[in-house]
Amino acid sequence: MVPTENPSPAPQTPALSVPLSSAMRPQRLQHPSPGGSLARLLLLLVLPGAAQGSFEVSVSPEAAMVEHGGSVWINCSTTCQNPAANGSLETSLTKADSKRGPGWAAFLLVAITEWVSAPQCYFTCDGDTKVAAANISSYRVPERVVLEPLPEMELGRAYNLTCWVLNVAPVTHLTVTLRQGGRTLHMETFQNHTGIGPNDIPVTHEITPRRWDHGQEITCHAALDLMPHGPHFENSSSVVELQEAESLTAKIIAISAIATISATLLSILAWGLAQRDRSRRKARPEPGEATSSQANFEMAQASTEDAPEEGGSLNPAEDTSP
Repeated sequence: MVPTENPSPAPQTPALSVPLSSAMRPQRLQHPSPGGSLARLLLLLVLPGAAQGSFEVSVSPEAAMVEHGGSVWINCSTTCQNPAANGSLETSLTKADSKRGPGWAAFLLVAITEWVSAPQCYFTCDGDTKVAAANISSYRVPERVVLEPLPEMELGRAYNLTCWVLNVAPVTHLTVTLRQGGRTLHMETFQNHTGIGPNDIPVTHEITPRRWDHGQEITCHAALDLMPHGPHFENSSSVVELQEAESLTAKIIAISAIATISATLLSILAWGLAQRDRSRRKARPEPGEATSSQANFEMAQASTEDAPEEGGSLNPAEDTSP
C-alpha cells in the first residue's frame, strides 16, 4: 500500500486590521425619561405661559376702609422681569397723583364718595396682561346716638327701650349695646344688613321694672369696628334714669292723707272762729247800761266844759269890762 499523504493545509491569508470609524461603532440608544417628559407636559398644560416666563400682579391694600370723602394710596406691583412691563390702574375714582418704579406703580385716589368700589391694577408683560382688584369701602361715623326718654314706670309693667344710631355706614360693622348701670341688657349686630350707604338704625329692647330699678341709669352705646382694614369708633347716648311711678294704692293713701289733714285744719279754724265770736258776745254791754270806760269818758267831757277859758278868771265879777 502506498501510504496516503495528508494534504497540507491551504495557506491562510492573514486578516487585515482595519480601524473602525466612530460611525460604525454600535451606539447605545438614549430613551427619554418618562417622568421628566410627563412633568414638562403637565407644566405646559397648566401654565400656558411657562414657556415664555410667567408673572403675577398684586395690589396693596387689597381691602381698605376710607372715610367718606377721604383719600388712599393704591400700590400695583408685578413679578414680570421685563423692564418694559407697563402697568396702570382702572377706576371710576379720581386719581390725583401717581408714582412709578421698576415693577410697580402707585396711585393716589381722592374725594372718595362711592360707598363701595373695586379699582383694578393691571400689567402687560411680553404681550400678556394680568389684573388684580382692590376693594375700597367708605365709612361714616355715627352722627348721634339717641335713647328715647321713658315715662314714669309702674312696677311689673313692660316698657320698650328704643335707641337710634343716626347716619352710620357701613351698618354691617355696627354693634349696638343697651346697658343698665354696668350690666348689659341687650346687644345687637347687623352682619346680614343688605343696604349700602348710611342708615338710621333703631334698636328696641323690652324691660319690666322692679322696685330696686328705681333711679338706675340706662345708656346706649354704638361701636363701629372697621379693623383690621380701618379704625374703631365708639359713641354713647345721654343717660336716661328709670323713675318708678306711684301705684294706685299709694295714690289713694296720699289723697286720703291730704283729705284728712285738710279736714283737721278746717275743724281747727272753725273752732277758733267760734271762740272769737263767743268772746265778743260776752264783752258787749246790755242796753241802758254804761260800761266803765263810757262813764269815764262822759266824766272827762263834763270836766272840760266846766273849766274856764284860757286867760279868764274863775271870779265872774273880775270878768266885767271897765
